[in-house]
Amino acid sequence: MSSDRARLARELHDGIAQDLVAVGYSLDLLLANPETSTASRSQIRTLRLNISELIDKVRREIYFLGQPEGLSLSKRIANCATKECSEMELQLDLEEMNEDFDGNVTLEIDRIAQEILRNVAKHSKADKVSVSLKEMEHTIELSIRDTGVGGAEIKEGHFGMQGLQDRALSIGAQIDFVSDCSGTRVLLRIPRGKPSDG
Repeated sequence: MSSDRARLARELHDGIAQDLVAVGYSLDLLLANPETSTASRSQIRTLRLNISELIDKVRREIYFLGQPEGLSLSKRIANCATKECSEMELQLDLEEMNEDFDGNVTLEIDRIAQEILRNVAKHSKADKVSVSLKEMEHTIELSIRDTGVGGAEIKEGHFGMQGLQDRALSIGAQIDFVSDCSGTRVLLRIPRGKPSDG
């Protein structure tokens, strides 16, 4: 399985990622062309931003595929938080999960956590971040809070926050954002579902 993951990571890097970078360079050339109209420049800038976000997304998938197999969900989140938030004061409170639910749910929780932590590192300008993962009777709760500048919101034409919401919905979870001048808190609630009979 690890060889398959490595092969897929190489194919993403050498294929889609490079193709997207080439498209980005082409858009840069159009923006630099003095004959490009003002109206066109606005549309091209929007496309360029979307391409950049897609490149980041593909690179994150490549990084994810390169992670060792067999790590628990809490360990993967801890590794990501330590890597992404290395310049912040980091508080971790991560319970080991029983993980008796569908493997795709674990995967999506992991990717949601990674996306949030990268957003914190890239945009928040925070000096502190806390991450907790709690297992309750009927739900699992992931909370990520920072002391940054706030302003996190779902924006039309941007993939980041909307992508988080889409991932949460895909596993029947609820994700809430509270973001103001005191920082941002993202709370993900994942239902464990009803125990199977017998």
